[in-house]
Amino acid sequence: VPATLAGGSGATPPPTAPASRARWRQARWLVLGAVLALAGVATAATLYFLRDRYPDLEFRSLRELSRPPAGPERPAGTWTAVLEDRAYLGYPLADKRLEVVAVDTGTGDELWRKQTEVTADDWAGLVAVPGAVAVIADAPGDSTPRELAVLDGRSGAQRWNRAIRGDDTVYFADGVAVLVDRAGGRLVGLRLSNGDETWTEPNPRGQYDGRRTVVWPVGTDEAAGGPAYLDGSPRNPWTSKGRRLVQIGADRSARLLDMATGSVVRRWDNVADLDDLVVAHEDRLYVAANDGGYQLLAYDLNSDATPVVLYRAGDDQRRPAELVACGKRRACLLEVPNSEAERTEVVAATEGENTVRWSAPNVTGLVPLGAQLLAQRESPETTVTLFDAKGKAVLRDRRGVAVRLDEGNLLVFAKAPSTVADNRVLAGVWAESGEVDDLGELQDVRSASCSWNTRVIACGADKDFVLYRFADD
Repeated sequence: VPATLAGGSGATPPPTAPASRARWRQARWLVLGAVLALAGVATAATLYFLRDRYPDLEFRSLRELSRPPAGPERPAGTWTAVLEDRAYLGYPLADKRLEVVAVDTGTGDELWRKQTEVTADDWAGLVAVPGAVAVIADAPGDSTPRELAVLDGRSGAQRWNRAIRGDDTVYFADGVAVLVDRAGGRLVGLRLSNGDETWTEPNPRGQYDGRRTVVWPVGTDEAAGGPAYLDGSPRNPWTSKGRRLVQIGADRSARLLDMATGSVVRRWDNVADLDDLVVAHEDRLYVAANDGGYQLLAYDLNSDATPVVLYRAGDDQRRPAELVACGKRRACLLEVPNSEAERTEVVAATEGENTVRWSAPNVTGLVPLGAQLLAQRESPETTVTLFDAKGKAVLRDRRGVAVRLDEGNLLVFAKAPSTVADNRVLAGVWAESGEVDDLGELQDVRSASCSWNTRVIACGADKDFVLYRFADD
C-alpha cells in the first residue's frame, strides 16, 4: 500500500473523493453567488443614491389633448389646477355657482362635471389637494365674507363649505387645512374630509399690534423640487409628511406648529417683525430684517440654539428685497444698495462656507431650483436669467416669464401671462445646461389661468378649456 494512502509521513494529501469534490464545487458557487448578490445590491444602492432625481425632460412640440367645453356662453373667468394625473377646470355659471370639471391628464377624457352648492360674485381659484379640490371665492375687501368649499376628487360632490373673510388665508396639507382666521385672531385646523375644526390656537399678542400675524409654511426639498406657481411657491406643498407652519406674532415671537394637531413644537422670542423677510425650509428658519445694515440669520427648527449669522450687510444703505431657500442649509437674497435697482446683487449664504455674491441688475424675484436660481427681471423688459450655484448664467436674458416644472426643468412663456385670451409661445429649458427647446404656441388661451405638471399644461381659453401635452413620460 502506498505510503500516501496509509497515512505515511510527509507525502502529498490523498485525492478528494468524487462526492467531496461535488460538495466543494457547490459550496464555492453558493459563496460566489452570495458575494455577487451583495455586490449587486451595493451597486444598485449606489446608483439609486447617485441617480439624477430630476433628469432632463423629453420635451416635444405641443400636442392638444382635449378642449373641454365651458358652457354655452363665453365665461367671465376661468381657473385651473393640476395634480398628478388630474386637471380641475372651473368657470362661473349664470347663477353665480362655479362649475368644476375633472379631466384625466393622460388621455384628456372628462371624468366628471359638478357645480358648487355655494355662490359668489367672483371666484379666486382652485387648489388641487390629494383626493379633493378646494374652491375659493374672491372678495372685494378684507372684511368681506367669502366662501371656501371642498369637492371630492373622485366624484365631484361637495364635501363641505365654510364662510371666511377676504383677508383670511388657507394653507393645505394632506388631509388638513389650516385657516388663518384674522378676525378671530387664531389659527384653525380643518379636516379636509368634512370641514370639522380639529384644533384652534390663538395668535400671540403684541403690546400695540394686537393679534396681527404672518404665517409661513415650512418648505421641503421634495415640494421645492416639483412644479411651482409663478412666484416660485410649490404647487404641491404636501408631498412630504409632517407638514409644519412657522407663525410670526405681533410680539416678534416665532412659533413652529404641527399642521395636523396644532401643537406648538417650539417657540423663539424676539425673532422678526411682521414685515421682515422670513423663509422656513426643512430644518432651518431664515430671517432678514427689512432694514438697512441687516443681518441674515438661520434658526435651527430642531433646537433652541442661538441663531447663526449667515451674512451681514456691509453698510446701512444695503437692504434685502427677496429671500428664498436655495440648497442645503443655504439662503439666497436680493440686496439693493441705496434703492438703486440697477445695482441689485444676489447674495448666497451657506452655513460654514464663504458667502457668494454676483450682480443681478433690476432683478425683482428669485425662484430656486435646488442650488440654482431663476431670476426674473421686469425692466427694461420682461426677461429671465438662470444662474448656477456659483452665479454663472447658464441662460441669460431670455424674454418672457419662466416657471419651475421640477428642479431640473423650466417652462418659459414668451410674454407675461394675461387674463386676456391670446396666443402664447412656450419653450422648455433644461436647468443644468440652459438648453432651450421651442415647444410651439398655446392657441387662444387665458395664460394667467394655466396650470401645469411635468407633462401637461391646462389653460382656460376664450370660450372653453384646453389641455396640451409638451413632454413624454
